[in-house]
Amino acid sequence: MTNILRIIFVFISFCIISTVINCASKLPEPVFKSHPRLAYTTDEINAWKADAKRSAEITHLRERSDILLKQGLTVPTLEGNWYFYYACPKDGARLNPESLERHVCPVCHAVYTDERTQASYRTILNDQLNDACYTLALTYALTGEVKYAEPVIKALCELARLYPTWEHHDRWGRRGLLAVVGGWRYAQLLDESYTIIILAKAYDLISDAPNITAEQRNNIEQNLLKRTVENVMKFQIFAGSKNNHQTWFNASYVTVGVAIGDKSLINAGINGAHGFLWQMKESVTDDGLWYEGTMSYQRYAMLAIIQTLDSCARVGWNFADNKRLRSMWLGPISMAYPNGQFPVFHDSDPGSVYSWSDFYRYGYSYFKDKRFLPYTGEATTEKAEQLNSSNLSSIGIAALRDGLGEKAICAMIDYGQHGDHHGHPDKLNLVLYAMGNEILLDPGRITYSVPEYETWCRTTLAHNTVVLNGENQQPDTGKMLYFHTDKEYSAALMESTGAYPGNTMRRFVILKDNILIDFFLVIGEKEQQTDWVMHARGGCSIDMQLSPLETLGKTSGYQHITDIQSAPGTTQFKVSGQFDKDKKYVIWCDGDSTSTIFTGKGIGYSLNERVPMMIRRRTAQATLFTTVYDLSGNRTAVKDMKRLPLQIGNSEAKENEAIALQIAMNNGTLTVACDLRINAKTPIKLDGTKIDRCLVIER
Repeated sequence: MTNILRIIFVFISFCIISTVINCASKLPEPVFKSHPRLAYTTDEINAWKADAKRSAEITHLRERSDILLKQGLTVPTLEGNWYFYYACPKDGARLNPESLERHVCPVCHAVYTDERTQASYRTILNDQLNDACYTLALTYALTGEVKYAEPVIKALCELARLYPTWEHHDRWGRRGLLAVVGGWRYAQLLDESYTIIILAKAYDLISDAPNITAEQRNNIEQNLLKRTVENVMKFQIFAGSKNNHQTWFNASYVTVGVAIGDKSLINAGINGAHGFLWQMKESVTDDGLWYEGTMSYQRYAMLAIIQTLDSCARVGWNFADNKRLRSMWLGPISMAYPNGQFPVFHDSDPGSVYSWSDFYRYGYSYFKDKRFLPYTGEATTEKAEQLNSSNLSSIGIAALRDGLGEKAICAMIDYGQHGDHHGHPDKLNLVLYAMGNEILLDPGRITYSVPEYETWCRTTLAHNTVVLNGENQQPDTGKMLYFHTDKEYSAALMESTGAYPGNTMRRFVILKDNILIDFFLVIGEKEQQTDWVMHARGGCSIDMQLSPLETLGKTSGYQHITDIQSAPGTTQFKVSGQFDKDKKYVIWCDGDSTSTIFTGKGIGYSLNERVPMMIRRRTAQATLFTTVYDLSGNRTAVKDMKRLPLQIGNSEAKENEAIALQIAMNNGTLTVACDLRINAKTPIKLDGTKIDRCLVIER
């Protein structure tokens, strides 16, 4: 063994010992009741059987189990690979198996027989086996018929036999010690943890069956359940600790600990060096949001946390007084558009807070917090609190809100935490909801198995921000420089200096009634190409003559733009779009003779969805993009806009210092002036009136 390997093993052993020492004195003695005690207790099973209203459920379970008995359970003898590989890389479609070796795309009919595809299919078979074991075990618990327990016992014993023979491997093809985040039955530690929870529940339900021997119980407990979580524990440090994977590691330690009566495993999952309580402090922000900044992974982490809470409850532990834990149910509410839809920041998918009804029912039952009732999907007299503009400063998202119902508007700007592995290079990215629809969108992650996940979703171009010199931003945590909200208007000034080293980006956004004003300033060390990008679901029709263009580039997402057209810049132009005749928006854009305007279509929430987009391109050392969104619908409130001069002392302010805009409206004028400087001593004035960062005047 090399010195490097010795160091690695010593380090891992130290981490394990530290975890045990750290947790040993913190958790009271757990109370282990007789089996079953995990997914259901004996009392819960008896209550279910005695409830005539639930007899149909038992009948349905028996029918499903009888089919499984007829089919038989198959235990794959070889390791699995990453689930997401079981898809066609050409179009993202899930494959159809014709045999263990041959797999076909239902869209393009491509055939895949390679080992990676076969191994990813074995992962699907393993998942099916897990679910089958749990279904049969639950049917046994409810009926007492040992024929349903027998195949589960055999399958678990076979897995216990095979598990020590499988090699440590990951989805990138590495094996042995090099596969530090890999698995054994599966290709990653995450999958090992998630699935062993299901098998632990199945085992708990049949562990006292009359046809299981003491030798079989010991074999399953030691060589499958405990061995799996101990393997995960050895390598968990390489997964990063803060992330959603660790929530499942902790859940598996606690769940297996409860199933086999091992209090040291429960201790490790709760009070370990990176256990549940540590994660509540380190992985959940003060805003109640998961630090990765994606609602899909917030949901995924909460699934694991709920599993941990349920398992702990079985041995007498409750965490309802943990405020950081409770905040995880409040955070998603603050992230929702007025219709409940979530913006798709970072590696996320489209979703809605109202589709989380199972989470909120659980949250209400656990915390007895009435704020969760409006989201449970059940009849209630409790009404959801009206959300006001807010700065979610810990995660770093500004949410500007105005209006109610169909007139509600919400603009969110992602300026803060990068989001670790699941973050995107999209600092100062703006998303917008108005007129009952999401107008400016973030594409999220599509799916991990297609090339466009990397070549589009994880590019800066795919977001509503700026791209410098056609290159992606670097990971950065921006900061809020100014935030204001009252009954008249809301405003936020945000900055990033690390997304493009040597460049400063500042975005000043003001929401006043149905008008959104957006100033985007870029200051560089030298002259450079700056692309201001917008993806508008309702369309990007421009009031100027456009000429077709073949391509805008071959990398950084530009290669995916289709239907490209261009036009030389003008001093001012309008962009329009609509969802129906009463839901029209108009976007007023400034420009200059050196600018070039491009329109085209990018990728939306799926490979097949094409979303209209626009790019305003300028070449300069410093430039300011001014944009006014008229979100008044078919009333078209804005008639014109023009810049006004500002003074700094006896001189006129430059556009990279301050900006004033006069917007002509149907019913008067709206004047907005903003100081874009940082720590400046000389005040900015508009017609003699001092500007304290932001001035909004309506006449």
